[in-house]
Amino acid sequence: MATIQQKVDAICKSSPEAARKLEEAIAALEKTTLSGDASTDPIARLGKGFQTFKTNVYEKDSALFDKLKTGQWPKYMVIACSDSRVDPATIFGFNAGEAFMVRNVANMVPAWEPSGGYPSVASALEYAVKHLKVEHIVVIGHRLCGGIKALVTTEEGQGSHDFVENWLEIGKAARAATKAVVGSEDVDEQCKFCEKESVNVSLTNLLSYPWVKEKVIGKKLSIHGGFYDFVEGSFQVWDLDVNVGHSRKF
Repeated sequence: MATIQQKVDAICKSSPEAARKLEEAIAALEKTTLSGDASTDPIARLGKGFQTFKTNVYEKDSALFDKLKTGQWPKYMVIACSDSRVDPATIFGFNAGEAFMVRNVANMVPAWEPSGGYPSVASALEYAVKHLKVEHIVVIGHRLCGGIKALVTTEEGQGSHDFVENWLEIGKAARAATKAVVGSEDVDEQCKFCEKESVNVSLTNLLSYPWVKEKVIGKKLSIHGGFYDFVEGSFQVWDLDVNVGHSRKF
């Protein structure tokens, strides 16, 4: 009985086309083995994504990237949730250099503290306002936020995480407002309310930073609340002094 190799050799001898296709298949297999299959190899997925970006964006807009080599001049600072479903660059189609971003659990902005509490957000905010001189700060909440659900449903001091509950206490005023207004509703309705109310708390906290307040008063900086509902496919935005009910919806 002929071996598999003998059968392959016979087919290749009788059909040059079959031999060519076999060589192509072997080459493709070797390439996959060396570089990784993006469908199964997480790191190869990053490489494939970068190559797509390089071809479709970086190389097609060389003028922009040449300019960015000398610095950045973003008009926006965006403070958004770390949730993988709500990437601001994807949602708003930002170009490179257009928005300075901070992402954290539940898109929280802590109040200013003289001792420098929560320096990660505070330092980014300071850099954006003082050095980059952004013109707009937008705090964006979103539907089905896991951080907000934890804020609404976890009793103070009863959490099971090392850091999450302590961080979410930044939004305790939003939780209190939620319980006062819609506390008798089910958890989902409470979350819907708190997802927006927590944005308002963060907007208020922004004004506790002296250099933010100074620029807002001087009309050199505007702060806005935003809400992305990926269930409905809508985006809502409002200014600090405008009720959510009078916001602009897209």
